[in-house]
Amino acid sequence: MQITDFPEMPAMMQQAIMRAVTAQHDGQLFDADRLYAQMVRRKPLHPLIANTAGGFHLLKGDFPGAWALFEQRLGLPYYTHRPFAKLPQPMWTGDDAPNARLLIFSDMGLGDTILLARFLPWVRERVKAIALQVNPGTAGFWRRHLPDVEINERDDPLPACDLKINMFCLPRLFRADAANMPAPGYLQASENERRFWRGRLGDGPGLKVGVTWQGNPDHVRDFERSIPFDALSPLLTDPALADAGIRFYSVQLYHGSADAADLAASGGIVDLSSDMMTRDPLEASAALIDEFDLTISVDSALANLVAAMDRPVWVPTYKVPDWRWCLFPDLALDQPEPGPWYRSHRVYACRERGVWGDVVQSMTRDLRTMAGES
Repeated sequence: MQITDFPEMPAMMQQAIMRAVTAQHDGQLFDADRLYAQMVRRKPLHPLIANTAGGFHLLKGDFPGAWALFEQRLGLPYYTHRPFAKLPQPMWTGDDAPNARLLIFSDMGLGDTILLARFLPWVRERVKAIALQVNPGTAGFWRRHLPDVEINERDDPLPACDLKINMFCLPRLFRADAANMPAPGYLQASENERRFWRGRLGDGPGLKVGVTWQGNPDHVRDFERSIPFDALSPLLTDPALADAGIRFYSVQLYHGSADAADLAASGGIVDLSSDMMTRDPLEASAALIDEFDLTISVDSALANLVAAMDRPVWVPTYKVPDWRWCLFPDLALDQPEPGPWYRSHRVYACRERGVWGDVVQSMTRDLRTMAGES
């Protein structure tokens, strides 16, 4: 959701939002904190202000403040224009409803659906039945994980229900914070799918490393989070890693998958994307994650999947990582703290926006060390 979606917003307020967002992404966290606080005081119920400020509160580790702000985002056109918003059924309040059928709408991207699936066992304890609307193309994966839940995709007709809730409202209902966050490891690969990919990868010495470098180009900040393939190439072609027997596999689906063609032809990386697309891509991704010794992924749905499975993942990120990867409770960019969402990841943050050389060098050095220890 962007400022251009609110043409009625005064120019002064638009400029204030842009200043706060820019300060945050430039690592000026004290300035961003001050600017967000000013905006929330002036317009506490404006959905765009609340949505952007809510993300910053999560980055600070202020979970109660974040959940309260995020609730206002339901006034964004993204929500109000959807058929789900027009259903007459009341919003679930989190109370026990032993006779109710609850419809949960996965209202954000696939990475967020993966992140928030951890709360579904808690929901099960409070309602009679659950229907879950998931991201397009992912129904099979979720049906395997949630056999007692009716799974439909986001564009399917809405099923019958007594109560409804947006998926990103669940953390607020359960008062989620660093102390009570359900641990990762709640998603697993299909054993049948693992057997298929184990045969495809074959045996042999050396670490197996999955790689993806491109997120969804429609994401508002994709220009910061995706890595140009050429910038990643020094890692994939490093002679010391080749001598150590490390095998790189591209699991880049959809956007950017053609980038690896030349390198794959020269033997620098094995491109699995075409084979993955002939199967269920999400199931294939999960199975390969279990077969890899390490996955290197930009901040994307795949990185969330690896971390939700509690498998090792290195996440190269822009200067200020997203709140799901680390926290800055003291607002000091050089003092990140582990967040409660995931625990098997390692963040590699670039010093300057879009300048990936130091990050790639650091990952190359650390992978050499990892290869020497294996």
